[in-house]
Amino acid sequence: MTDLVPSVPTPPAPPSTGRRRHVAAVAGVVGAVAAIGAGGWAWQGWMAQGPQAAQALPGDTLAYVGIDLDPPGGQKIEAYRALKRFPSLAKHLGLTSQDDLRRSLLDQVTAESGCDIGYDDLAAWAGDRAALAVVPSPGGKGDPEPVAVVQVSDVDKARAGLDEIAAGCDDEVGYALGDGWAVLARTNEVAAEVVADGRRTRLGDDADFQELTSAAGDAGVVTLYAAPEAGQALLDAVDDHPFLSFMVGAPAGLSTDPVDMLLSLTSLHSYGVEAGAELMAEMSPEEKRLWKRMERFDELSPAEQDELMKEMDELYPDEPGMGGVASEEEMPEIDEEELMGDFSMPIPDDVRRRLEDFTGLGGVARLDEGALELEVVSDPIVSGDPVRYDGTDALAAISALPGDAALAFGGGFRDGWAEQAITHGPLSFGAEPKQLLADFEKATGLTAKDLEDLGGDSLAVIAGPGFEDAFDFEGVDEQVPLAVRITGDAGKVEAALAKVRTTVGGKDPLPSARSGDAVVIGADRGFVEEVARTKGSLGSTERFADVVPDAEDALTITWIDFDRGDWAEQLTDGDLSPSDLAPLDAAGITVTAAGERQRTVVRLTFDD
Repeated sequence: MTDLVPSVPTPPAPPSTGRRRHVAAVAGVVGAVAAIGAGGWAWQGWMAQGPQAAQALPGDTLAYVGIDLDPPGGQKIEAYRALKRFPSLAKHLGLTSQDDLRRSLLDQVTAESGCDIGYDDLAAWAGDRAALAVVPSPGGKGDPEPVAVVQVSDVDKARAGLDEIAAGCDDEVGYALGDGWAVLARTNEVAAEVVADGRRTRLGDDADFQELTSAAGDAGVVTLYAAPEAGQALLDAVDDHPFLSFMVGAPAGLSTDPVDMLLSLTSLHSYGVEAGAELMAEMSPEEKRLWKRMERFDELSPAEQDELMKEMDELYPDEPGMGGVASEEEMPEIDEEELMGDFSMPIPDDVRRRLEDFTGLGGVARLDEGALELEVVSDPIVSGDPVRYDGTDALAAISALPGDAALAFGGGFRDGWAEQAITHGPLSFGAEPKQLLADFEKATGLTAKDLEDLGGDSLAVIAGPGFEDAFDFEGVDEQVPLAVRITGDAGKVEAALAKVRTTVGGKDPLPSARSGDAVVIGADRGFVEEVARTKGSLGSTERFADVVPDAEDALTITWIDFDRGDWAEQLTDGDLSPSDLAPLDAAGITVTAAGERQRTVVRLTFDD
């Protein structure tokens, strides 16, 4: 078959809200590839699996998520077995056979196609491979186009099925049939252009695609790709549609870096203090008196709480429901366009520069010896701060921790990391570096040099069983088992720590203890001393080795132990039941250098 077969009339131009949904879908696919992504086989080996959806897409495709429903090496059986371990997920997906897995995956691939398309619409003619992609707009004008590609096993059935789909989609989707593939797009004309462009140049033959996807290791169920041009395309989309800026304002990707968490907390503290001071300065004495009482709301009796709510309503008569819950009639109308504009934020200069210089991403999700593994090769923008960690100290750092860690992180710092971390942190939002440094010092008592002294040469963070109590906002347990073990100049570490203690205040803030040449700091003195005196054993266990490949070369290592208490259930607020969590054993996130790029491997194992 060589003819294009457009089958639906060209729909009218969509309204502004539809166009916004279209733009969000484009950026969402590109951003999803970057957010997910954090070679033992040759390109020829991948091709030996049979034709992939990348062979049906043009060579200038910006982003690609390909799904292979019949992957090599028995992965289909492994995937089915893995999913069957989770009762509620298996029930949600309707898994009673391997064919049900195929149904579920096809439903996911078509979810972004623009209308209600599912497995039953495709079963009679769809093959084993499919993809979601973002391609440049035809003629290079307008926004990039999100498309879906599905392998075709029977052309006549595909044509009949797609005509029926198009008729029921309210002109939201068009399609074209190419050489063994169906392309679904916003209109039949866009789909036809994608098929035509795919005949001139193929994504599967593109040098960047081949290099990046082969660098991500053995073939699997899912293949990820973002072209070098995807970074600029995402910036262009944000410039044209500012409400998308939240997607790239501070990309953290797969980062589990505790430094980012610390900086986020200090930034939020600074914003809260500043906003609170401004608000208090504008309040009348009566308002200040009432809000002071609100700070002690939980200490009041029910009658006192009711009285306070009544006084708040009387004080703010023009703001119905201020002291209670506003009724539907009292809620103001929301201007959608204005609301979306309010979500825009400036893109930090370094993030913009890194997206402009983006060199691409390749990734593969696979089942490997009973474990679920995602391997991604990309610029450091995906795995976290590109200039914070250096060397191969991660394994030594994390191995010094006790073996009963529920969560752990280890890494060795690069010289000069601290100022960059403060001025380009996860919540910097393009603010002036000088102001960010001043805010950080006000919140912590530390300059950038002090922070670098405090971090030492390397650090390892541990959360012991029961750490989830730190996230109980009804009352934080001061004896929470959280600690950081810092290796470096102990004198400088303790001098910087003294400044933080002065700022924090209170009784015995941030207790510490020496552990050889290292300093252990935490929230609870008993746990700090336990970590300091316990001989490290975490890095020597078989379970650790199974989820942390290439640990000796790692820039950073994250360890997650699902068998240490019920923290996962509590932190997901009950969304995951004990029966769903029971099969999980451990997980690891390993980041290593890969030339100018970084390799991120996320590996999850299951209990026998």
